[in-house]
Amino acid sequence: MSESAELNPHRPHRGLTLLLVAWLALAAAVLLFARQNLSVPGLYYDEAVFAGLAKDFVTGQVHGQHMPDHETVMLGGRPFPFFVQTYLGALKSWMLIPIFKFFGPTFGVLRASNVFWELIALLLFVLATRRWLGLATAIVTGTLLAFDPAYFFISTLDWGVAVPSLLCRGACFLFAIRWMEMRKLPDAFFVGLFAGLGFFNKADFVVFLIAIALAALIWYWRALLTAIRQHSGSIALSCLGFAVGGGPMLVQIPRNFMIVVAGPHPNAPGEMGIKVKTLFSMYGGTHFYRLMNVGGVFERMYDGAAGPGTMFGIALIIALLAFAFVFDRDFAKSRRVIFLITAAILITVGVFVMPDAVRIHHAVLVYPLPHLILAALMVMFWKTRTQSKVDYAIPAIVAFTFVGLVAGELHTINKTEQLIQQTGGRGRWSESFNEFCRDISYRSALNVVSLDWGFNEQLMFLTNGPQLSEPFWQFTQTLPRLPTDPNYIYLAHPPEYSVLRYDIAYLDQLQKSGANIEITPHLDRQKEVAFYSIRFRPQ
Repeated sequence: MSESAELNPHRPHRGLTLLLVAWLALAAAVLLFARQNLSVPGLYYDEAVFAGLAKDFVTGQVHGQHMPDHETVMLGGRPFPFFVQTYLGALKSWMLIPIFKFFGPTFGVLRASNVFWELIALLLFVLATRRWLGLATAIVTGTLLAFDPAYFFISTLDWGVAVPSLLCRGACFLFAIRWMEMRKLPDAFFVGLFAGLGFFNKADFVVFLIAIALAALIWYWRALLTAIRQHSGSIALSCLGFAVGGGPMLVQIPRNFMIVVAGPHPNAPGEMGIKVKTLFSMYGGTHFYRLMNVGGVFERMYDGAAGPGTMFGIALIIALLAFAFVFDRDFAKSRRVIFLITAAILITVGVFVMPDAVRIHHAVLVYPLPHLILAALMVMFWKTRTQSKVDYAIPAIVAFTFVGLVAGELHTINKTEQLIQQTGGRGRWSESFNEFCRDISYRSALNVVSLDWGFNEQLMFLTNGPQLSEPFWQFTQTLPRLPTDPNYIYLAHPPEYSVLRYDIAYLDQLQKSGANIEITPHLDRQKEVAFYSIRFRPQ
């Protein structure tokens, strides 16, 4: 990455104090915007599964059956979560267990923990950036990242188990810079440990690791060869750390490889187009407004209103074009930026190559590199001085751009939060399902049956009494008859939110049969149907 001479711990104590004050100010602002997310939008299935597994361990009771392929081990007579799916470790559940033990396994605590770990990840990023690129770049990076709508919402809602990945990236970054500065063995071990934990958290972390390694090999191959020759102990400890953190996922590699090879489509039709749209909406800041506006229906999110956006992507492109004309003035300093650019390009290519990586939690594997690049270039341009009047105007342009970018990010977050507040979350994110769970939470006589994906994991986390089942994993072309016991409640989506369509088939069948049933629509704040509950009346 960089030699020790390239690091700039100028006035370390004063700089560290200023950075911590800046981080606290950013944290206060993030909390101000995120406070409503402790209640809205409603709990999403992918968010709930990690919380449910953590709750099982804290309470010692398994309430229902989690999604297929999850793995637990008994620890102290309690089910300790190990894998959520074959490619998805239970690191997020581990992070929740002590918090749930202390504060209780509630929806508000879950969302608050997301924000807490998001801010810790941000702190790690800015601490590492200060050591490597300086205090000014660290503050600019932290500000741009904290208010990036994609970073804010994907972390606050922790969709796609993004928070543990961001935390591991931040820790790797910080300990790598510390090792390059001080050559201490514990730092080398922790680099490997958090790289391994990031890989264990989700196997797609390997894209990030490979891209960083290749970029380092391209631009710092001499330093790497020297490190291998002179610091073999550090290399060995780093490998040990990776084995400790990522060992369980390494064991799963043959199984995951066979799943990918045997899959029905290495690249589904239209996949590349969706990835391009995801990339543009991420850099444009519109992704979560689009997603919330259509209630989580990915297939429709690019057809409706885009909502407000940011100019981050455009500013990054302009800065890169300007950098192309000045990078050779001081190549030693510019090499760090070129390394970051190379790594960001390689990560993006890796996401495009990876099958089924079409969602934003795959695209954000490149974070925080774009923010580091733009921040480093803005600081570089700010310091540019010649006798030209144009160059004297550059600092003013940089300052105006920075203020405009942050204002745009805050505006986008605010408008997206307003949409969430107005609707309470639509469709698959609706708060109306949280309300339903509260109403039935302790009714042990009930059996609640999910006829579509998107209900069961929330039920497991938000309720304690009812018997729960998610039978569609075993459904075939012939759907089984539903028990007519009035103590059974069946859950279904309206057509626009249905995932597997089994629930729609049941709804049509029951409505046409003239059966003695109650079909209750559950509405969001704008009186749109989020889901239906179906119940047979007593004979």
